Amino acid sequence: MLLSLYIVSNKTTNPMNIALIGYGKMGQAIARVAAERGHRIVAIIDPKAKEASSHTLKESALKDADVAIDFSKSEGVEAAVRTCAKAGVPLVMGTTGWYDRMKKVRSLVEGTPKSGFLWSSNFSVGVQLYLKIIEAAARLFDGAGEYDIWGHELHHSGKADSPSGTAKSLEKILLSAIRRKKSVVENKLDRKRADSEIHFSSVRGGPVNFAHTIGFDSAADRVLITHEARNRDGYALGAVKAAEWLAGKTGWHDMDDYLQDVFPKS
Repeated sequence: MLLSLYIVSNKTTNPMNIALIGYGKMGQAIARVAAERGHRIVAIIDPKAKEASSHTLKESALKDADVAIDFSKSEGVEAAVRTCAKAGVPLVMGTTGWYDRMKKVRSLVEGTPKSGFLWSSNFSVGVQLYLKIIEAAARLFDGAGEYDIWGHELHHSGKADSPSGTAKSLEKILLSAIRRKKSVVENKLDRKRADSEIHFSSVRGGPVNFAHTIGFDSAADRVLITHEARNRDGYALGAVKAAEWLAGKTGWHDMDDYLQDVFPKS
């Protein structure tokens, strides 16, 4: 059964036809948020979901879609890019765990003129602004050598990858901004951590947990900067808004491109 619910509040002025690739908890949240904004879900592509209009991703399954949003499995990223490009449907990619294939995926997108693609490790606008806050804080603490730096994340028990894509983004920001730190350790430590390392730990547990904390830690005090999501709605809304922005565009994009349009001072 496809969703055609329309709710008056929070509607966009440009309703779209959306194809959902993957219909797990995130896919279901996206479907609800999209309907609230006046969009129509015209395809649900999932191998197991009873609501699916197609159990396999194929060009014909996308025939009525203006844009596709993918929160499925990391191993299907390349196939999703190829299929959406053939169908001329821009693709918002929220699946994580494929970043070791980033160059290959980017070459696929850029080598196909009709292909439009936007990816992010996290589509929550709150998280994206949090990343900007961490970047600014890290540059300040770079000049305060008495402060050590560490990171921690908590995700729900069903999270497929560890550390998360958001944690990877935070690690990259910290290493770029803090010159005395040269590498990140993500695994359990059975030795003293080197001064040039950042330890970033990950915990998985509970049904709906999304939290990241960066600590700037000295003998005198400690500054903690935390983002904690209450539910999946912020992630779903960010993905739908990104799809609204991507519709009609081609080429490779990330959340920085989107944020520069929506938050020019970010």
